[in-house]
Order: sequence, then structure tokens, then C-alpha cells
Amino acid sequence: MIMNKLILKTVIRMVIIILVTVTSFSCASDDSDNSNKPANSDKRVNSEKSKDFTARITDKPLTFCNPLNVFVGSERARRAGEPVVVLHQDDYYLFITGGRGYWYSGNMRDWIYVEAPDLPWGCPSVVSDRKRLIASGDKGQHDVFASTDPKSGIWEKVGEYQQDYGDADMFIDDDCRYYMYWGWSQILPFQVVELDPDNGFKEKGEPVTLFFGDYESHGFERRRNEDVIFPFFTHREYFPEESPWIEGPWMIKHNGKYYLQYAAIGLEFLTYSHGVYVGDNPLGPFIYSPHNPLTFKTTGFAPGAGHGSTFHDKNGQLWTVCMIPSFYGGRGGSEIVLFPTAVDAEGVMHSNTAFGDYPQYYPGVKENAVDNNFTGWMLLSHKKYVEVSSSLKGFGPENAVDENFMTHWSAATGNPGEYMTVDMGKECDINALQVNFDQHDAKMEGTGFGFGMGGKNLSRYQSYTVQVSNDNENWSMLIDKSNNLKDLRHDYTELSEPVKARYVKLTNLFTHDEGKFAVKDLRIFGNPDSAGFTEVKDVMIVLDPEDPRDATLTWQPVEGADGYVVRYGIEPEKLYNNYMIYDGYTLTIHSLNRDEKYYFKVEAFDSGTDYYRERTEQTMGRGAEIELLRGREMVERKMIFEAKNEYTFENIVPGQYTLRHTFGPVMWRGELTEDHLTGSGHQTTITETLSDLGTGTEVNGKLDINILSGKESGKLIVKLRYE
Repeated sequence: MIMNKLILKTVIRMVIIILVTVTSFSCASDDSDNSNKPANSDKRVNSEKSKDFTARITDKPLTFCNPLNVFVGSERARRAGEPVVVLHQDDYYLFITGGRGYWYSGNMRDWIYVEAPDLPWGCPSVVSDRKRLIASGDKGQHDVFASTDPKSGIWEKVGEYQQDYGDADMFIDDDCRYYMYWGWSQILPFQVVELDPDNGFKEKGEPVTLFFGDYESHGFERRRNEDVIFPFFTHREYFPEESPWIEGPWMIKHNGKYYLQYAAIGLEFLTYSHGVYVGDNPLGPFIYSPHNPLTFKTTGFAPGAGHGSTFHDKNGQLWTVCMIPSFYGGRGGSEIVLFPTAVDAEGVMHSNTAFGDYPQYYPGVKENAVDNNFTGWMLLSHKKYVEVSSSLKGFGPENAVDENFMTHWSAATGNPGEYMTVDMGKECDINALQVNFDQHDAKMEGTGFGFGMGGKNLSRYQSYTVQVSNDNENWSMLIDKSNNLKDLRHDYTELSEPVKARYVKLTNLFTHDEGKFAVKDLRIFGNPDSAGFTEVKDVMIVLDPEDPRDATLTWQPVEGADGYVVRYGIEPEKLYNNYMIYDGYTLTIHSLNRDEKYYFKVEAFDSGTDYYRERTEQTMGRGAEIELLRGREMVERKMIFEAKNEYTFENIVPGQYTLRHTFGPVMWRGELTEDHLTGSGHQTTITETLSDLGTGTEVNGKLDINILSGKESGKLIVKLRYE
């Protein structure tokens, strides 16, 4: 059965649209045909030993920033889940769940979309035998398709499975034998069976049971109700501790070892992550890696790191792409992040998620990316002072710099001119920005779970400008997206050259779906030369005597630190796991393996800027109020604020007045006449000192009252005159 041809191709340059890969290798029947064979398509090359690294991207942009956008032209952003990328004939092919199409790219940065409306839905299984791409769905979809020209969108049915393979992953070994791995359950195991591609992909032999979840031994596999972000079900509450969903099998071979990757524990948890088992045979047995988890990230703007894939790039370096939770317009969904990965000399597979949602280099830019991929551009906007044009109650400006993807700031309207300005406290070097939008009170047709579900495609999306200033008065244009045609909910811009500024202003020009202007986080990156990193000494570690999966760490805060990277592992030189925490100096870890001894290291990081520390005495008031009465009628009540020393009561007309501390003593009482309040100009007609001011036993000021005349009415001014 020949499938529909390509309908649409759209060139896309993205913040990396998404990356996941299946391995390629030499499995063609005619070994003499090597004309389209990429450099590393026939084997897994150990990137740590690779001596022929070639820079695949040399022009800007060189960087991306998690989380990543997935879209096609002017369509709405898509839910990006369970992605697969295949390196096939020197191009990368990207597939995601639910899309009747896919993308291809020569460099993992610039992508072309191919529409294939008859491809199967569901979690995709895709593999390359060097001559063809072979694809299938899962969970009730049994048809297997192949394409010798996937850029054309033409596919042909080549087989049919004999049973359901939930979260299917087809793998082809170097000897051209085909295997199917599957499993997604809290109860059932991962399994594998050999397939016969010459007999319609029917099973050869009996399925082999590989492993089950084991949260009693593996701390990161626990479903803890404290880690739930948004519930997937409402028929019951989440329990304090539950069995994990073990899902998303992914097989990759590296240096003769078989690494079977799995996801745990569920998308709705902050602790969604990957682990790996290792074997010498594709049918097992497989041994749990005590260095697990493979990818794990519970803090920052883009937490989570599950149900994805680990792949080799064209240089043989490893990368792991993960599905993470998203929240947009009040609906939970999923999107994609990418982390560098490696296998060390002892065969331990590990990833690096530290600073994983800061700007990172694209694959093919840095050699030994697992250690070198962070740009060094620090987060400058976190917990800074924000000025806004307006706010809705409960959606204040602090939400736009809090590194929490579940919150957002919303202006009172979606009108042009609504704005937010971030004050970084000092002049900074700015290298990149990521504007993360939300949707508030939008009128959008269609509802559903996740990113991009429902709603018609539009001709214009969130449009805005970004300006910079050193004085908050004179502005220079930095980014102009006044007619934005793409649904970029995480709009990342790498600047061609760094700029110096203290203030960054984001201004709304158009908000689609008649919504209000809403920003999850305006993230500003830079100051690579001002950043500081300090190892913390004297870390106190307390292991839970009743549960060795848990440990609590405490340390003395480092002056000026923005946060800390807590690295840990089961060998002193293999601290492959980490937590990042901000503005704190204690951490409880729940992800340890029960039977292992652990080593820990804490490193402070500093962006070269200081957090804005709100003093509620300045922003809300000191809790002390003064009030003015005319006779028995209240004129006005005013809150006293720290650092504000003058309070004016306007439109004072003749009468008997009382100034008092609300619910407290009278400070002044008197009659104000026409002579006191009216005249040809603003003249001070009464000046009195009412009281001393001070703290404790120290007198450090005076409380004064002034009466000023005006043409038709006067003013009563209360002054706190400190020495």
C-alpha cells in the first residue's frame, strides 16, 4: 500500500525543534553501496575516544535553551512527546507522538517538515537499516511501514505485528537481527522479542521478561505525592509513595554494550526521569546501573527528564532527549529538553543536567559535550525587581522571574503597550534572552490535554519588542517581533554580540486569542566573565537511618551566591547526578539507590548580580496608618511606608480637622480657615512639630505638619523628618 506523498514542507530554524535518535548501522544487503553512508552510521562510536571531531555548526546561532519549541509554519505549537530521531543517510529525522508528519535536518538546528498523513499515531518506533526508515505506532496499531525516500513522504506497508507493543522500540543490531522492546506499566515488565523482517515482522521465538520497577531499592523510581505537579486523574488522591510507571524502553549499543533505557515514574511528577540497565546481549540478561538515574532534574524552569532517547550525533557523541511536563493556559502537557550524555572508560552511561535549562551549545559545536556544553551564560533575571504596566490579582510581576513554569504574570489587558521591566541591579553583559509566554483569559476554540491541543491556526501570534537601557528612561531596541508569525511559547534569542544594560523591557504589541498579556518568565542570560563558582566546604550530610534512599545536606551559605549545584554519585570521581537549588543552603535528596554508598560535592554559583530582596515595609507598608477627619467624617487614611517620608492630603477646605494614628492617639487637632487654605499661590500657612521620631531609646527625627494654601483649596502635609 503506497501512502500519500508529501503535502507540505516548511523550513524551520528553531531553538532546536526536538532531538531524539534511533541508531543507524550497516545492515544493507549490498555492502558495496556506501555512497550515502554517514561517517558513524554503521556503529556506535565512543565519543570520549573519538579523534575526528568535526564542528558541524560554525555560524550563529550556536546555542539553544531548554525547553524547546515544536511547530510547523504558522500552526499552533504542538505537544511534543515521546520523540524519536533517526540518523539516516546523513540526515536526522524527528518523529513525535500524535503527528502525521515529521522533520529532517542535516545539523539538528535547521529543520524541514514533511507531511505524511497516513503514518500511524501513537508513540512512534522508528529505525534505519541504512536504505530505509522503518516505522510503526503502538498500543493497538500493528502495521509496519517503510520508506526508501522519507523526504518525499511516501511510505509502504511492509509488515504487521502479532500483538500490541506498548511504547514500542524496534532495534536492529550490527548483525542485522531485529528486536522489539516494549513495556509501560506499574505492574507488568519490560519485554523483548526477536522479529523476522523477512516474514512481515512476525516474532521469532518467545518474548523474554527483562525487568520490573523496583522503587523499594531505587529511590528515584518512587511516585511521591509531594512531587506531583498536576494530577492525571481525579478518582483518587496520590498516595505518599506509589509504584512507578516504567515506560518508554529505548535500546542503544555503545562499545559492544547494550544500554536499555527506561523512563520512570510519570509525566505529572517533578521527578520524571530516566534510568538504564546494561547487558552483553540484546535479549539480556540486563543489570541495573547503580549510577542511575541517567537523567534527573527537579528544579529550575524546565524540570523533568523522562520518556526520551539517547543517540549518537554525527561525531559519535551521545545526547539524551527527554519529555518534560508543561503547563500552558491552565492545561498540563509535555515538551522537550536535550542533555549531553557520555559513557565513561568503565562503561558507565551518564548525562549532565546541571545548568540544563541555561543556554547550551547545539550538538556538533563542542567536543566532549557532556563536560563542555554549558555556555557559561548565567541567569541574570531570577528574583530581580520587576516594574509592570498593570497586574491581575494573584498573577503579580514576581511570577515572571521566579523560575517556576507553573506560574505567570498577567497584565490587566492584552492591549498594546502593556509591559514589564526587569532591573538587574547593575549593568550586565547580556548574551541571550528567553521569553516564555502563557495564556490568560484567552478565547480559544477547543480544549484538551496539553500543548497545542485545540484552537484554530492563526496568521499572527504573540508579538512584542525587547528594549534595553541603563537609566530606565532612554531605550535601545534589542528584539523586534512586532509581527510574529510563529507560536513560539519559549522564544529564545542568541544575540549576535553581547550588549551592556541594566534594564530590560518587554512590551506587548499583540496578544492572540483575545487573551491578556501573560509571561511565565523573562529569562536573561549573560555575565560569563563576572560569574563565580566556589566549592563549599564543611557540608553536613545526614543519611536517613530508616530509609537509605534519603539524605539531607546542609552547609554554610556562600556570600553572594545565587544557588548551588549539589553533585552526588557512588564513586568520588563519578558524581554523575545533581540537584540545582536557588537561594537556599539545605537539600533533602530522595533519589538514592538503597544499597550504595554515596559521595557528595556542593558548588556555589554567582551571576555577578544580587537578588532583589523585597522589604514589605517598603512595598506593603509598615502597618502604621494615619488618618484625617473633618469633623466626624473620614477624609482619607494613609499607610506609612519605609523610605517614604511625606504624605499629602489634598483638597482641604475650611473646617475642624483631626489627624490621628489610626486606632491610636490624636497627633494634631485644629480649625483650618479660608485664610489658611486659599490664596494666590502655594504658601505655607502653618508649620508645627508634632512629635519626636526614633527607634528604641534613640531619637532620630521629628514628625511635622504643614498646611499649604491654594487657589480654591489647600493641602495638609505630614512629614517624617529624619536626621
